[in-house]
Amino acid sequence: MINKKPNCKLFLFTFILMCNSPFLIAQKMKTYNIVLDFGASPDNKTDNYAAFTKAAAVISQAGSGILVIPKGNYYIAAYKIIGGDKKNNVTDIIFRNCKGLIIQGNNSMVRVNGNFRRNRDYKLDGQPFNYAYNNTVCPFKFVNCKDVQIKNIELYGEADKMKKQERVVEGENYGIFFSDDEPGDTSSRIVMENITAHHFATDGMGIRSSGENIIINKCYSYKNARQGLSIVKGRNIKILHSEFDSTGVTGTYGRHQPAAGIDIENEFGKGKLSNVFIQNCSMKGNTGFQIVTTLPSENIIIDSCFISDSTSGYSEGMNGVGMYSLNSTLSNSIIFATIQVDIADQIYRGKIVQEYRKNIIYSGHRGIVSADFSRPVNVIGNLFIMLPHPQLNTYFPYFQNNNGRFNENIIVVHADIIKKTPNQVTALAQGAIEAINNFWLVNGYDIPKSQRRKNYFYMALTETKNFKNQFTPENDKMDALDFPQRKKLTDAQVDKILTNPVFSAYKQTFFNKTLLIQADIVRKYTDSIVAKVKD
Repeated sequence: MINKKPNCKLFLFTFILMCNSPFLIAQKMKTYNIVLDFGASPDNKTDNYAAFTKAAAVISQAGSGILVIPKGNYYIAAYKIIGGDKKNNVTDIIFRNCKGLIIQGNNSMVRVNGNFRRNRDYKLDGQPFNYAYNNTVCPFKFVNCKDVQIKNIELYGEADKMKKQERVVEGENYGIFFSDDEPGDTSSRIVMENITAHHFATDGMGIRSSGENIIINKCYSYKNARQGLSIVKGRNIKILHSEFDSTGVTGTYGRHQPAAGIDIENEFGKGKLSNVFIQNCSMKGNTGFQIVTTLPSENIIIDSCFISDSTSGYSEGMNGVGMYSLNSTLSNSIIFATIQVDIADQIYRGKIVQEYRKNIIYSGHRGIVSADFSRPVNVIGNLFIMLPHPQLNTYFPYFQNNNGRFNENIIVVHADIIKKTPNQVTALAQGAIEAINNFWLVNGYDIPKSQRRKNYFYMALTETKNFKNQFTPENDKMDALDFPQRKKLTDAQVDKILTNPVFSAYKQTFFNKTLLIQADIVRKYTDSIVAKVKD
């Protein structure tokens, strides 16, 4: 028999996991009922501000607790007036310094009063903006809280009833907000699940955490005025199976910039916002970017998402995807929008490479835009599918990046764009480091195959340092040009590629994994064509 020493590290790790499990935490914490213990009334008309404020104060004083909100509709009539003759003492409902907190919503709704006007009441020194005294109460604000769960609740901010003067900025009108502002504040180990937040004048959800390990799962944030979700500080954040739709679509109240579905915007310096993982989420119909990530943010991974701009694919890149964060990847997603790779105020010329890989991009605009800002980027293995009736006189794609690689992509231009002016340049992969093994095709013909050889489009690959194996159908005009590194596809090969249903799935409203499977079938076939090419 062999004597083995116990693995003390494994035991300690297991003990820590057990001690921090929600079940054991719940066993230690006192349970409170918002109706029975604090006098709330779920009748959708009684002002429950005092009840919710008292609940937050009691649990914060205790340092932990379980707050049960029985099913019903809870109205909070009070709202903040922070200055002027009508100034009041109304504040957000703040849970502070808790170490163990569970809020069980039981599919209730909390509605906060937004039926007021926001005027140009004051300015701050050095700021060009106008601010309003009036702001809604945030029903769930957390400061320096750890081991938090909030789930199964709907939050309604009444921005559809709100009015504002022009040039008034957003103020603080959040649905749910984790806010670490003071030195030492650290909110960590947070789970938000099955939360719906809509019609808030700022964001449905906001994260400004000095901590880490935050999960947003099965949440829905829509028709907020500024963002569905803002993340300005935090680390190791997961956003899963959630939807962020229709930001800026609030009725007469309108929107605040940037009006994105998700805004990942580091406002606090290097290392303060990193490691955000977004998977199986939907971002669509937002009036600004569907998702935008700023340059100081790091390691943002977007995977297996559905993204659709406000016109289902026909808008410019500023209404699509703007991923400017360092060391970030967008992959395996279905996108009805244009991807904006770079922009003047987010210029980066370092060594960290951005990646767009194995996406399906449907676009009636440019598909992807990467200009001459020299951002290091790899665009690899994507399907770019032009929608019918596209914007005319555009380039599809628009890739002019001397620090970029454009490889193994399948670009399918719709015949609508070449009917009036055939054989014009309509695609750019110009001045890049590489353009290798790309397929350039035309879809949507309504003319006989025998006449197609006369109608095609040109690709501009001039000044690209290394380009080879550009696959196109046979075409009289292209044949006459003797285009270097052009490889001809037979009619049978073209037909086998384009008959795949993915190339005509022009109307999608949700993530359809079948399309990714179809795209993989196409890639395997085009890979087999590439493999037969002899250098």
